[in-house]
Amino acid sequence: MAIFGAFRVWGGTNRRLLNQIHSWVHWGLNVELVTYRDGVKFYPDEVPKSVGFVQLGTQGKLASSFALWSYMRRRRPRVVLSVNHISNLVLAGTWRLPGVTSHRYLSVPNTFGESEKLSQEPRRRARKFRQICHFYPRSDGVIAVSDGVREDLLNTVGLKGVEVTRIYSGSVSPQALKRAEEPLEHPWFGDHRDRPVIVTVGRLVPQKDYANLLRAFALVLEERPARLVIVGGGRESEALEALARELKILEHVCFAGFQANPYPWMAKADVFALSSRWEGLVNVLLEALGLGTPVVSTDCPSGPREILADGRYGILVPMQDPVALADGLLTTLRGDGPIYRTEEAVAPFMAETAARNYLDYFGLGIASHGDQSSVSGGGS
Repeated sequence: MAIFGAFRVWGGTNRRLLNQIHSWVHWGLNVELVTYRDGVKFYPDEVPKSVGFVQLGTQGKLASSFALWSYMRRRRPRVVLSVNHISNLVLAGTWRLPGVTSHRYLSVPNTFGESEKLSQEPRRRARKFRQICHFYPRSDGVIAVSDGVREDLLNTVGLKGVEVTRIYSGSVSPQALKRAEEPLEHPWFGDHRDRPVIVTVGRLVPQKDYANLLRAFALVLEERPARLVIVGGGRESEALEALARELKILEHVCFAGFQANPYPWMAKADVFALSSRWEGLVNVLLEALGLGTPVVSTDCPSGPREILADGRYGILVPMQDPVALADGLLTTLRGDGPIYRTEEAVAPFMAETAARNYLDYFGLGIASHGDQSSVSGGGS
């Protein structure tokens, strides 16, 4: 099997893929990462050594489609899975080229219709919707990472002529969560902390709406002492620090920057907060649940409501409402949040479950009962 995309070293989508790759390799499947543009092998220290890596060395969509076509003719993978919109277009662009026996599947990790960036650019939004409706049917199937993403593709984008299936990605894996046991050297997380710590993890971009979280945290501080840690880097870093300074809360906020291992921060938090305006399937929210950390999340489209089972596993609050978010955080800090079994909350999102579901959908006949012979050998 080949996984195709312009991969960055880190990222939630890549983390979910890595979690599933571990299961696929364990079951004897041959896996190869195929990238283009400036793509690199993601999580290079964690990818199994048996996983191949191919850099096509191309930039544009047309050149990349031809290079990918050549790769598929040469390597003959049984399945090629692309991982985001641009790579979906490149893979779909090989549809009518001759000599390819590989089945081509496109995956969609986020909602298009709910993207504020697209909503502010109607022509670009309409152009992207036309691309999706034209190219995505030139595949063997489209995989949405949540019911919300699937509904967005069908009802907002208007995608027809191809099967769109929801398969939850493998966001939770024992290997990844075990890294929460690694030491965390930060004075706010000592054994004798004098106040609770709220943690969030993600890129500092408008989609995550950390401005809303900072305003909510300022309201929390009016009620009780607390601290906030924002783990992640991005283009909004300076603006968010300026807002924290304006709100007079900067001394209570830690901008921790990008952390290769965010799990100790999440595991030691008293509350994990998500303030996003839109998502697909929120990796960090699932990982926080898997670590047993109480969760407060905006009810953004899509993902949080599915993950938290309509509020059964965490508190859901309206988007862009700092008062509601502050109230959810204070409720959880008081110990009045939902009570649930961690294993039950994360069961549908375990990496092994997702890995099996993907391969069942691909028709690779994985040995969910331990039979590895059908997936071993070349051409997987």
